[in-house]
Amino acid sequence: MMAALKNNHSAITLKQLLSGLSVSDYLPELEVKGLALDSRKVEQGYVFVALEGQFDHGLAYAEAAISRGAVAVLCDAKFDQYCQQILSKLMSRAICVPVRDLQNKLGEMAGKFYGEPSEKIFVCGVTGTDGKTSVSHFIAQAMNQAYGSAAVVGTLGNGLINNLQESSHTTPDVISLHQMMSDFCLRGVEHVAMEVSSHGLDQKRSAGIDFDVAVLTNLSRDHLDYHGDVESYKQAKKKLFTESNEKALVLNIDDSFGAELYAERKNINPIWLYGLDEKRVKQSKLYVYATGIQNEMNGISFMLKSSEGASQVSIKLIGEFNVYNALACFCVLLENGINFNHAIKYIENLHTVPGRMELFVNENKPSVVIDYAHTPEALSQALINVRKHVAGKVICVFGCGGDRDTGKRPLMAQAAEKLSDLVIITNDNPRTESPEKIIDDIKQGIINELKLIVELDREKAIQHAIEMATSDDLVLIAGKGHELYQVIGNEKIAFSDRKIALLTLGVHQ
Repeated sequence: MMAALKNNHSAITLKQLLSGLSVSDYLPELEVKGLALDSRKVEQGYVFVALEGQFDHGLAYAEAAISRGAVAVLCDAKFDQYCQQILSKLMSRAICVPVRDLQNKLGEMAGKFYGEPSEKIFVCGVTGTDGKTSVSHFIAQAMNQAYGSAAVVGTLGNGLINNLQESSHTTPDVISLHQMMSDFCLRGVEHVAMEVSSHGLDQKRSAGIDFDVAVLTNLSRDHLDYHGDVESYKQAKKKLFTESNEKALVLNIDDSFGAELYAERKNINPIWLYGLDEKRVKQSKLYVYATGIQNEMNGISFMLKSSEGASQVSIKLIGEFNVYNALACFCVLLENGINFNHAIKYIENLHTVPGRMELFVNENKPSVVIDYAHTPEALSQALINVRKHVAGKVICVFGCGGDRDTGKRPLMAQAAEKLSDLVIITNDNPRTESPEKIIDDIKQGIINELKLIVELDREKAIQHAIEMATSDDLVLIAGKGHELYQVIGNEKIAFSDRKIALLTLGVHQ
């Protein structure tokens, strides 16, 4: 897909691209053929955007970009002596333009270059600590049923819902994102659901995207290695809901952050509330809630009630948080103008997202659920919910990633010990940290070591859990979900929880 993106724009000159951005009016009528943040993606006629990164400055790669054909280099107007020295060397080879507050203006620039594609399609942004991937995929699945095509942008990939291309970030960089929106327009795709991460919001990767709807799943502890504290993390998430008064908001009113956003925005944005508490959701004239939830072996049934009508619903998903995810999806469908009865049919046809509460069963074997849960809250919810679908014991296999938030490690252990009958701690993605040190940190949260097994080899840990369980038991394998690798040191090694589980169960797919 990416190879087709570079030409999806109308002819535009450098002067037109930078008009209104507080830069010099004395710019040449030079045609711009592309934009790039990465010097390796520069082609002839491109403009290279040199932003300051976490570890170095984009200007360090400007010479390479010019050698590949960049006709202009943009950098922030606020730069130090080192940057000035680089610019002085480059000015004889390419046009160098300082742009004040460049990062904040890049979304506007990319939108202009690609003809404001997000204004021409229905774009739904989904954020929250847990559930972003499931909700965005559910929305795209439902829109695909309704309109024959829909796209998704996020953790599992980017593109048409049934033909995703691998992604390196939950939210792509701002130029790539506008390229994708342009490509979707050219393909005739009119509905896009995208995950919007806290990193992406903080780094303005979604700047310039015209969201029609913004969805909140929930908020709990995550990514404190990046944000520093929960309040900073929350403020990053908040940007999706406060940067425009026009978009509709879909808020989980049972979540404290959702309640906070509703109190702040209820007189500004149109707001759909969803949850399980009738009194809370009915604070808004637009609402959806569920009652009479019944957990079954392969799904959940409930009564869906809304400002638009009521219906009994059966979904082929497990875990009560998937009721929340389905309700969020339903709100978006109604906001899009889809008929109530059609929307009911669409959510009843939703199917599990890979690695998100994905259930596997085989005769005379334990049930196995693979989930991406990698935060204390997500692991707690996963364990609480699988317990409702099993008659026997619950065995939990999990680890924690290296070079990430160390404070959550004992909290993960506490959740696992409290809510499962046996805990098997193993490797996740240790990265450059000592696996033994990570395990020691996790074990600080364990009180009863009789409920604990430590097996560093993740494959052996999964095999052991399944082989020791009975047909009445359930094994939850948490933390990596859809991932097809382990990161050990600086090396990515092929590995799939799903593959190991299926082989051990004797299931052939």
